[in-house]
Amino acid sequence: MRQVVGNQLRELTDAGFAALRADHRDLLLDVGTGDGKHAVHLARSRPDWLVVGLDATADNMRRAAARAAARPARGGLANLVFLCAAAEQLPAALHGCGEVHVLMPWGSLLRGLLDPAGPILAGLTRAARPGAGLLVTLNLHAWRPPVPEVGGVPEPTPDWALTDLRTRYAPAGWLLTDAHYADPAEIAALATSWSRRLGAARGRFEVLTLRGSRAAAGD
Repeated sequence: MRQVVGNQLRELTDAGFAALRADHRDLLLDVGTGDGKHAVHLARSRPDWLVVGLDATADNMRRAAARAAARPARGGLANLVFLCAAAEQLPAALHGCGEVHVLMPWGSLLRGLLDPAGPILAGLTRAARPGAGLLVTLNLHAWRPPVPEVGGVPEPTPDWALTDLRTRYAPAGWLLTDAHYADPAEIAALATSWSRRLGAARGRFEVLTLRGSRAAAGD
């Protein structure tokens, strides 16, 4: 696995990752982590979890990765790892995770979440163990006007997510249980680069929050 450590990419062996994982209660994957702010927030708030920030592009993660690798006295986070990996091909060492977050996806990641039969959602399914939690937030500006990645999917609403999208996610192994418009406080709590911009838009529906879980075999 390619680990981002400051300005460098280093090889993290499966054995090395397994040893790190064994020191923590559970594993959380922040897929499409971007600049890593949400992953940093998660690592600080859940010190007993191992948090992995994943992105196909290493450059945006470098600053957060450098902070995480610093000495504890300088704000380092021993429970945070940044990996350069595509959502379609998550390393097998990450399988069995207890929670998956995908916040404000764009480009191919957004397209993959709207296409439950595609390789991205299948990759997340393989990585998550039965019962694992799922958090997805959709930036509705992608539909205003629609970007090419949304295809023919209309702007999502809570009702649409819990009927149409829920039906399409079920064969992929995911049960959607909640869909709602995020209020400014909830957006701010995500601690992403979008938080300040979208959280200020009071009175407007800007972000749709989806929650669910990985279904057990036979569900």
